[in-house]
Amino acid sequence: MTRLHFLAGLLFLSGCASSPVEQARTPWEELKQQTRLCLSDVRSDREFSSIADKVTLGGTYDPDVYFELAGIKDRPTAEEKIVIRKWVARLKACYKIKAESYAYEPAGVAKWAAMTDDEQLSLLSEFSRGDLSYGRFAVKRLEIDMKYRGEITRAVSADYKRPENQPQKKDSAIPKAPSDSSSTCGWEGKQWVCRSL
Repeated sequence: MTRLHFLAGLLFLSGCASSPVEQARTPWEELKQQTRLCLSDVRSDREFSSIADKVTLGGTYDPDVYFELAGIKDRPTAEEKIVIRKWVARLKACYKIKAESYAYEPAGVAKWAAMTDDEQLSLLSEFSRGDLSYGRFAVKRLEIDMKYRGEITRAVSADYKRPENQPQKKDSAIPKAPSDSSSTCGWEGKQWVCRSL
């Protein structure tokens, strides 16, 4: 009987040893992951298939299909407007999750990202009313993204240049992590890495 208990114990321990151990995520990483999943769910939702070839269903424009979309002169039909309103409601939920992550971003990055989101949401509302053609909507999405992309890049660069985020001299054996936990940049091993927005 003890041999049976021993074997059962080994099986239990081997199951524990083979289960993957997840690393703890920071709140920023968790919210970014939730945002990506939310947008992925929107993109793959078949309910939006009637407009899938006329808009990029994710958070902003898709540069790979931008020129195709910009050429669509049609305005949404009555049936498409219903689908668009549902799509916009789903996107707003994703933007809300995304906005929560800004509490963990440097102030400059958070400011410009929030302004981008506000303008995108305003544009989505305008589009859901049927005030724009599909092509005009695509152009305006790109304009908003390009308008703030430079500001966000400059804010990330300014955060990187802050003294506490500077990499140590090459003669230092082990670099130290930046003291500001809200930074989008930091040391991973011996490499300086900036998280993408």
